[in-house]
Amino acid sequence: PTFRQSLLSVDDKKPINNGDNATDSMFRIDDNIIHQLQSMFTFLQLTERQDFNPIAFCLAMKDSSGRPVDVRVQQDAQEFLNHIFDYLEKGLTDTSEKYLLQSVFGGKTCSQIMCQGGCESVLERDEDFYNL
Repeated sequence: PTFRQSLLSVDDKKPINNGDNATDSMFRIDDNIIHQLQSMFTFLQLTERQDFNPIAFCLAMKDSSGRPVDVRVQQDAQEFLNHIFDYLEKGLTDTSEKYLLQSVFGGKTCSQIMCQGGCESVLERDEDFYNL
């Protein structure tokens, strides 16, 4: 609930991009992932329906070349999660929720290097992560 409520409260100050320059009406969707997730979460929260048609969300998800991700191609779940987190991280940078992903899904790992030669010094390095 924390992630959903925080994401619903985000105002990224970006206009809704309905793809007005698209020739095909199927591609006239807002290609902002934050807006699409807000739409999906709002629909699922406020309606009694237990399903949601994710076509607009799928068209908003772009691959590295800027084209919508091919939903017919199987993707590793962790790879997909990292892809969405990258989009969200970029989209949330100028908002009040810029640390949302880190606070909900993040953690820290600590790597330690200990001297075995009798000097007893320890070198520690913390690293942020979203998933293991």
